[in-house]
Amino acid sequence: MFEQLFDNFICWLIILLALFVYQLIWHDILHLKQYKLQRQGYWHDVSSILTAALPLLGLLGTIIGLLDTFKVMSQGENELMSEAISNALLTTQLGLVCAIPAWLMQAYLLYVTRNSAIQQQAS
Repeated sequence: MFEQLFDNFICWLIILLALFVYQLIWHDILHLKQYKLQRQGYWHDVSSILTAALPLLGLLGTIIGLLDTFKVMSQGENELMSEAISNALLTTQLGLVCAIPAWLMQAYLLYVTRNSAIQQQAS
C-alpha cells in the first residue's frame, strides 16, 4: 500500500497540502489566547479553502485512476486492472482522511471564538 501511496503524484499533493493546512490550524489553536480568541482574517479563509480542496484532490485522483483502469481494460490486462482501481480509491480515501480532522479542528476554533465573543458581550 505504501508503494501506491508514494508512487502517486496526487497522493503527494494531498499529503503536502494537508500538512500545510494542519500547520495553519495548529498555529491558531496554540495561539488562541494570544489573539484574544478572535480567529479572523486572511489565514483563516486560506485554511478553510485549502481544507475544502483536500477531498476534491482525492476526487481528481479517482478520476485519473479510473481513466488508467479503462486504459488497462482496453489492453486486456486484468492483473493491472485491480491495481489501477486500488490507486483510484486510495486517493479518495486519503483526501477524506486528511480533510475530516481538519474540518473538526476548524469547527473547534469556530466554537471557541463564538463562545468567547458571546462571553465578552455579556460582560
